[in-house]
Order: sequence, then structure tokens, then C-alpha cells
Amino acid sequence: METLFGVWSLAATNTKLKNGYYLFDWIMRQRCFPAFWGRPISGPDKITTDEMAFLKEKDCKTMLIFNDFSEAEISSNNGEKVAERAINAAIELGVPQNEGYAIFVYVPCDWSINHNWMLHFASLLDGHGYTPAFIGNTDSSKNFNFDRQSSHYVQAMGDSPMFETIFGATEPKIFSEPLEWSPYCPSAMNPGDIALWECSAIRFDNYYVPEIYVSNLSIVDKLW
Repeated sequence: METLFGVWSLAATNTKLKNGYYLFDWIMRQRCFPAFWGRPISGPDKITTDEMAFLKEKDCKTMLIFNDFSEAEISSNNGEKVAERAINAAIELGVPQNEGYAIFVYVPCDWSINHNWMLHFASLLDGHGYTPAFIGNTDSSKNFNFDRQSSHYVQAMGDSPMFETIFGATEPKIFSEPLEWSPYCPSAMNPGDIALWECSAIRFDNYYVPEIYVSNLSIVDKLW
């Protein structure tokens, strides 16, 4: 099975570590060259245009993560206000509209979300030429909400293309490259519908860098 390796972090990729390495180079030494690196596009930890240039020089794609919201917001019925913030953040960073670049909503593992919120968020993103994506806790024994609401989202879309929505799983945790594609998935999907799988993490001092594997290599075209 062919997969792509990437990571995401709250810390900037060009952070200088105590050991003298940049965070990017340290991750590369610990595993391998990351094909992509996820960074928030808004909030206190947001990526800068200089850091995006740093990644482009490394020939590493940027995975655009939006996590600048509250649980109350994403548990509501209307996702348009958060979608507007996400769209504006992407535009401010120079991410082109109407080219299908994905904006990933990263849902903390114990939070709730509402499928109506997901539908409104996805619709507005799609209308501005971005691809909606959701990553959350797919272990229903730990948090049944993301499983249930993602399934409601899929069922509500019926036979439509679901705005070409991308889904990512954070469970189960494994500590090596997956030999077979078996992320936990919402009940209305199968593992093949899960494009990204956050398997484990690399730690150094206070830095925490989750590892992500991608099975559908075409997803790379959705990364900036």
C-alpha cells in the first residue's frame, strides 16, 4: 500500500530548537521528508507568509488547518460565520480561490459538532472555490458525536458529491506507517472514504507534532 507521510503542528516549521535544528529538519531526521505540513491559518499560532515561503523552498506542501473557533460555534446550526473567517484567513495568506485548495476543520477529540453547521460551512467554502475538510475523533467509543454528525452530513448530501468533502481520522493510534488502510470511520462511510489518518506523534521538549498518512495521493493537489 502506497501512502504519503506528513505532519501538522501548532509550532512554526522554521522554529529553531535547542539542538540547533529547525523543527522541519528535526522531523525529517526522525522520520523522513514530509510531503506536507499542516499549520493553522488563523489565531495565535497561525502560519505566516514567510513560513509558507520556507515550506515552498523545502518543496513541502502546506495543509491549511482552521481551528480558530469555539465548541459552541461548531455545535450550532449555522457555520457561515466561521466559514467567512476561514475564507478570509486563506485569502489574506494568498491562497487562490476557485482552485479547490482544501481548508481542514480540526475538531478537538472531545468536542461536539453539528452536521448542519458542517453543511453550512462546506457550502460557503465550496462557493468560494475551496474544498471543505473535516478531521476528528473517529473512535465512537471515545466520542460518538463526530461519528454520528459526520454520518448525518453524508446522508444529508445523498448522491451529491458532498462538495468533494475530505475526511480525516485521528483513531486508532498506531506507532508506525500503516501496513493496511484501516482508520476508524463514521458508520455511514468505509475506511476508503477516509483520506487522512493521524496515527501517532513526534515529541521534542514541549513540541508535539502529530504524524499524518494519506492513502489517496490525489489529495496532494488540494494542498497549497
